[in-house]
Amino acid sequence: LIYKNLPLTLGGAVLGFFLPRFYLGMRKRKRLKLFHDQLGDTINLMANGLRAGYSILQAMESVADEMPDPIAEEFKRVVREIQLGVPTEQAMNNMARRVPSDDLDLMITAINVQHEVGGNLAEILEVIGFVIRERVRIAGEIKTLTAQGMLSGYVISFLPIVLGLILFAMNQEYLGRMIFPCEETPCKTQPCGWIMTGVALGMIAIGFFAIQKIVRIEV
Repeated sequence: LIYKNLPLTLGGAVLGFFLPRFYLGMRKRKRLKLFHDQLGDTINLMANGLRAGYSILQAMESVADEMPDPIAEEFKRVVREIQLGVPTEQAMNNMARRVPSDDLDLMITAINVQHEVGGNLAEILEVIGFVIRERVRIAGEIKTLTAQGMLSGYVISFLPIVLGLILFAMNQEYLGRMIFPCEETPCKTQPCGWIMTGVALGMIAIGFFAIQKIVRIEV
């Protein structure tokens, strides 16, 4: 039964293996992007609080109260750790380990350096916040300009697979002769069909990742 439905079995196994990872990765990327988009305004809010006379802890509490998730959730955790006796530097470094972000690392480094040697932290945070907001704006413009190329990559990559599945559903014998053992041939197996299918899928995958690499521009 499994051999007769080999494409469906292999397809189900591949989906079962990759789909949960793909879903979790997508949720992680979405959360991280939202965090990055909120970080510029968060730093600006902290800078305004420091100019108003807040301590760094009070400025982070205002972020936890006024900003939306996910950044509010992370700052609530930092505030809670500090209130439980964890040093401010360690609590900030813990957040940096949870959230991989160069911009967040820059903000935390500025706070830690100011905590050790002093300086106008509000002014430093304002500059960092401005740079981050500009980076987010430019990244949005680039994403808009490259969206068509990325969509073309998806269509070109998945169209042959979809057409192959449609042809197989309409006429299994048409593609089955290339994949399944055939009683009419002297050799009971046809490895050439498997080789051609593997090469085709490999070339599709290479083309897909090449297109994604070209249209993905780091800011």
